[in-house]
Amino acid sequence: MLADSGYDYQLYKNHENYGIVVFPKSRIFKDLDSYLISLPFEAADSGKAVMRHGSKNENATYMMPLDVQKKHSIEKFIVIQVLGDKSMLVGVYDPEWGLTLPSTIFQMETIKKNIPKTLNVFRGSNDRQRQTWLRQEKMPVNLNFPSKSEYNIILADK
Repeated sequence: MLADSGYDYQLYKNHENYGIVVFPKSRIFKDLDSYLISLPFEAADSGKAVMRHGSKNENATYMMPLDVQKKHSIEKFIVIQVLGDKSMLVGVYDPEWGLTLPSTIFQMETIKKNIPKTLNVFRGSNDRQRQTWLRQEKMPVNLNFPSKSEYNIILADK
């Protein structure tokens, strides 16, 4: 853990103990908050964000402190940095694969498309019961991956 950022974060958590960390908390806009709650995630914690590296000591970004991560039993999570005007940077933390931080700036529609894909990769391809479903028009679409692929492919999918 490195020095405090001056940024506050908001941790959202679901019943599977997956997390979504958004910073700065002050820039969370209503569409993003509503979307995360609809997945369903709920606000679980907030506080000062700290700079941390991935599990393989690669990459670094602001996120929740390690003690908060442990307190909520979260091993895998998504990090969203809100830049403004609904533009965001997104990273993925997985203890096995480390911290993936593509430099692409995403808009809300791409976030809505890719968060369910990332959650499904967290679950693995064998857990079909807990797939996250996306609604397009009237028909749900199941996004299933045959194997765990690199997160930056998921995040870069536009």
